[in-house]
Amino acid sequence: MRAPCERSERHRSVARRRWISRASWACLMAACLGGAAPPFVSSVSFAQQPGARQAPPPAVVVEKIEVQQVSNPAQFTGRVEAIEAVDIRARVTGFLHSVDFKDGQAVKAGDTLFEIEPDQLNALVASARAQVARADATRISAERSLARNRDLLARRTVSQATVDEVQAAFDVASADVQVAQAALDTAELNLSYAHITAPISGSIGRATFTTGNLVGPDSGSLARIVSLDTVRVAFAVTEGLLVTIRQQQASGGGLDPNTLKLSLRLANGTDYGTPGRIEFIENEIDPQTGTVAARAVFPNPRHILLPGQFVTLYVQEKDAPSLPVVPQTAVLQDREGRFVYLLGKDNIVSQQRIHTGARVGNGWAVTKGLDGGEQVVVEGIQRLAQGMTVQPSQGQPVGGGT
Repeated sequence: MRAPCERSERHRSVARRRWISRASWACLMAACLGGAAPPFVSSVSFAQQPGARQAPPPAVVVEKIEVQQVSNPAQFTGRVEAIEAVDIRARVTGFLHSVDFKDGQAVKAGDTLFEIEPDQLNALVASARAQVARADATRISAERSLARNRDLLARRTVSQATVDEVQAAFDVASADVQVAQAALDTAELNLSYAHITAPISGSIGRATFTTGNLVGPDSGSLARIVSLDTVRVAFAVTEGLLVTIRQQQASGGGLDPNTLKLSLRLANGTDYGTPGRIEFIENEIDPQTGTVAARAVFPNPRHILLPGQFVTLYVQEKDAPSLPVVPQTAVLQDREGRFVYLLGKDNIVSQQRIHTGARVGNGWAVTKGLDGGEQVVVEGIQRLAQGMTVQPSQGQPVGGGT
């Protein structure tokens, strides 16, 4: 009896589930039939949403094209040299009596630097003067003897041979006077060498000998004077650059040295404020380096430049042309060349072809295609196309020195 009851109960449960399922499908179909128009509209509205709600214009950054003086300076590594430098040496032998300067002192031409003990030299001068007096006395005696013998010859008292001998003695005595005078001049000159003075103005280095030391011509340099008011910067011009300059000169287009601006950058990165000028370019190429030596002259009133110092030399034209400068980030390139996007009326961008020249800071000098004052897109250019509307914001002007 229990088994038939269980089968009956299972049949009723299955029937209930089937009825619920049919009811659910009926409700769902009713809902679909009742709401068929809104879902379609909704689907249409999703399909039309891109047209109804367009994406905002792309945001870009623009800058105004500035006009600047543009030059492309040639850069060289130079070494400072002294135009005038003198090693002070002793020209006579003696003991140093005094050193009349301090190491590193500025001296002027004619200032006393060293004194060598003059006692021995004074004695030599006195001896030479005595020799001059002796020789002069001998000459006077020979001159008188010659005069007497000439009178005797006129009275035919002495022979001509005797007169000739007296004449020869007089000539020898006269020559001895000249020899003695030359010895005196030498002794006085050596005495003057005991007083050592500065031959040029400049800065003197340290004294290599102190008071009491024996010095002489073989002692080497006693000190060194370097003139610093005007210095020379030596640098090397490459063979290729020299050939280019020569070709320009041959065609009548060579550079005038007076139109060049020479400036220096020091080892600490600062610029030297005083400009220089070209002094000399060597007429031969060094076969080992393939360069030509050249020199420039710079005033150095504050003695900032010192001999042996390395500097960076820039050579450029004084009157450089003024050209528009476009930021480097604004320039694109394709097969046809370089171009930029300019912002026009109603925030519409247009493509502009340009020809670029020298680098100026973070930008390019434009030789053709821009006049200056235009608004150029510098950021967001990858998303742009001709005639596209954008949402611009102003950026910082491009920087760069000439």
